[in-house]
Amino acid sequence: MAYITDTKSTVGGTIWSALQTAGSAVLRFFEDMTLAASRVEIINAMLDMDEETLRSRYNISRDQIVSYVFRDKLVP
Repeated sequence: MAYITDTKSTVGGTIWSALQTAGSAVLRFFEDMTLAASRVEIINAMLDMDEETLRSRYNISRDQIVSYVFRDKLVP
């Protein structure tokens, strides 16, 4: 026995798809904001360290802190 499926786009389906897309964008925005807030805390903690501690723990100098923390977002 064969079944026929109707795949026409409906107004409700289009609206639902748009809402899902908008919801995903809002969720990504809040995820980015949360991640940025946690990175600020890391930057502040690293700025509180002296040069010797930065060099021994992370092998960086003070002027490299921001690029070190955001290294996954920077384009090589």
